[in-house]
Order: sequence, then C-alpha cells, then structure tokens
Amino acid sequence: SSTERRSIGSLAMAVPVQTWGVLGSLVGEQREFGSQTAEYLESHEVYDLFAHLLRQIVVQQPENPVRFLQDQLRSAPPLSMCVIGPPGIGRTKYCQQLAADFNIRHIHVGKILRGRRELKEVLEAGNLVEDKVVIELVNAEIHKAKSMGWVLDGFPRTKVQAQALGLKEIGYCLDKTILLHTGEQAIRQRFAAKVAAAGYRQEEREDVVNARLQQYHRHIISICELMRNSIRQIEVSSADDDQNVTYNAIKGNLHIREHSNAPFRPARVCIVGPCASGRTTQCQQLSRLYGLVHVDPAALLRARQPPGPDGEEVPPEHMSDEDLCAAVGQRLEQVDCLRKGWVLDGFPKTAAQAKFLRQAHMWPTRLVLLRVPEVELMARSAARRIDPVTRIAYYKNPGSVAVRQRLVTASYDEPEVVRERIKSFEKNVPAVLAVFPMVASTINCDPDIGLTTKSIQERLDACLPHELAQTAEKVETE
Repeated sequence: SSTERRSIGSLAMAVPVQTWGVLGSLVGEQREFGSQTAEYLESHEVYDLFAHLLRQIVVQQPENPVRFLQDQLRSAPPLSMCVIGPPGIGRTKYCQQLAADFNIRHIHVGKILRGRRELKEVLEAGNLVEDKVVIELVNAEIHKAKSMGWVLDGFPRTKVQAQALGLKEIGYCLDKTILLHTGEQAIRQRFAAKVAAAGYRQEEREDVVNARLQQYHRHIISICELMRNSIRQIEVSSADDDQNVTYNAIKGNLHIREHSNAPFRPARVCIVGPCASGRTTQCQQLSRLYGLVHVDPAALLRARQPPGPDGEEVPPEHMSDEDLCAAVGQRLEQVDCLRKGWVLDGFPKTAAQAKFLRQAHMWPTRLVLLRVPEVELMARSAARRIDPVTRIAYYKNPGSVAVRQRLVTASYDEPEVVRERIKSFEKNVPAVLAVFPMVASTINCDPDIGLTTKSIQERLDACLPHELAQTAEKVETE
C-alpha cells in the first residue's frame, strides 16, 4: 500500500545515503547486476509502460486480458484530457486544434447542451445545467470516443462534475487537465465580445454575463482544490493576438513524447550548475512552460534550519548528503510531483546524491548542466544582495527604499567563498554526470535568459538516441 511504501521510505531515509534503497543491502556482484537491470528498466521506461498497461486492464476489465494487452502494445495509448477556463477565454479553438493534432475527438460540452431543447431556458438565463444531466451526457460521449481518445471542452464546471471524472462508469481515465486563465477585466471583455457575436447587445445580457462569471469564480476554486495534484494552469495574454503562443504553452504542458514507451509520463528534470549560474530562473521558466513542480532544495531546507546571522541561509551544498536526500526524496514522493513531474533546482551536486536518485527509482528523464564563465559567476555573486526579512535575493536595487536599506551581502557570496563553492562544484560534477550518462547534456548559457531557456527546451523535447532506435525497430517489424 502507499502507506506502507511511505513508512519504508521514511525508514530508508535514516540509512546513510550511500546504501539507501534495495541495492544497498546486496553484495558487490548482486549490486552491479541490480544496477544494470535498473538502468535498463528506466532507460526503456518499462516501469511506466507496465503501469499504463495495468491501469488499462483494471479500468477496461477485458474478457481476454492477454489479447487486450497485445492490442494495447500494438497501438499508441489514446489521450484523454479536458480544457477548462472562464467564459470567452477561447477554449474551443484550442480544443479543435488539439483534436486535429492528436487525432482525438473534440467533445464540446456547451454545444451538446445547447442542442437539447429542454435545456434552452436554463442556458439562456445564464444558469448551470443540473450536474446529473451534464454528467450523463458527457459519459455517453466519452464512451463513444474511448478507443480514439478525447478532449473535453468546458468540463468540469463544478466540483461534482470534477469528481465524476474519477468514477468507474467514466473509467478513471483522465490524463491531463488544462486551466486557461487571465485577468478579470480581460475575461469580461472577452465574454462581452462573445455575447455581441451571438447577436445580443451587451446591455441586454449584462445580468447573464455577471451570473455566468459569478458561477465560474464560485466553482473554479473547489475544482482546482480537488484536482490540485494534476491541473496545469496557463496564463492567456489579455490581447491573445497570436493563438500559437497559448497553444504552444498547452502542448508544452501536455509534454507528450511520440517516440516513447510511455508517452504520457511527465518530465523529471534536473538542472545543475555552479552558484549564480541562473539555475533557479531556468527552473521557474521550465515549471511554467511544462507544468512541472519546481523543487528547490534550498527552500525545502528553510523549514529544517534556523536562519544564520542577518537572516542568511546555509547554502544546500554546505548541508550533508543525508539531510538533502531526505528532504528531496520526501518532496518527490508527494502526489503533485508524481502526477505533474518535477524540475530539481541544483540537485544532485555530488555522486552520492545522484546515486540516491538512482537507487530510489527517481531517475531524471533529463539532466542539464549549465555552464557559465567563472568571471561572470564572480560578478553575479558580487552583485547579489539578500533581504534578511524575506530572504529574497536581488541583483539590482529594488524599487522600495525600505527594502534597499536593509539588503546585506551573505557570507557565502564573499569572493573567496564563491571561488571555493565553484571549485567544489567542478570537482563533483563529472561524477554526477557519470551516474546518468544517457540523459545528461551540457549547455553554455547565453547572456540572454530567453535563449538559454530555448536551448534547454530543445534538449527536453528532442528524442534520445535509444528512443529513436526503438521507433526504427518497431517500424521495421511492422
């Protein structure tokens, strides 16, 4: 059970990191074989493939499980997702594009409801249709599209509808949930434009507009809370002049890898680099672009350690491997990381930390090393100031005079300390890369943050050699 696994994990955390996990209790020959086996299973995504097959067989409960599994292996798994957002946000155009690109069925819930005469009065008044009615209609449409996959447009709109997606009748089959959102003023302007396009004057439908928006805001909070471990939020520009910008963000958050045994598996990314290399900035960008959970070991340690003089923190590299691995391991086991994927900020930095991820079956799908000239690292560290109250780092003077006056230089940003930190990182990083050679790559950072982000995206989106090889062999067999 999950409770048992957590208990076992808690006990394992107390063991020195070098022997954490099953491999630590084996003799040398067994450990080498176990390590090779784990590498094979992880690199070929066998764990995720089996998890998908087990999920499908439990949900579908076929009469002939063997034949069912054979059919599943012959075809790519169908995508099932939903796109929600306020009225007028433009969900439908994105759902249409998703349906065309991924060859899945577009289930436009609003259109289905408007096609029912008995619901016309309810809809024109701006009210929501009874949950039971909507769920029955959606359930019927999902079963029609079960074999090809589907994208739900405008469902769920209430917490009850969101809970229905987990019912056995629907098949517990939701892969991704996308929430499109923007500012309140932009929402009202968009909805007003939608009403005008339908042939109404805004003054005539003002009450309906207000009612619909109130209902949306009342229900979206409970929906987000219920689906907090899987929902991915995407900000839509108030202008939205370029549909491709938002659509590319949606596709990035889906992160579907065509050349993969587990195409729906979320990304697990490690970004490593010396101090002041811009790791955190890049991790924040990747979290937004791919819907990943940003796991920052420094933030995890804040709750475990009191601040030093003047409120400064102890850098993660000054903490023991055991403490860091305990904090990181517990965070990666949480449901949101398992469902959304994660981007690790500055971890692993030592061979022991890398081996911990390996032994704990938390292998990264990509490990990216950021390279920045030492002169630039020294200059960035010299410019950095810390707010002892909020612990926020500033590289330029903040606008607030009060904040500016209390900024301090942390002891770990002193030139001699920075040089030692860089030296320590360079000493350890080759051993870190050696633990995950198949997924590791190096990027020379550009002064333009956006260009560096783009380079990292290219590494994340590109197929690895073994993935391409599997695809080629599959084609030849067919």
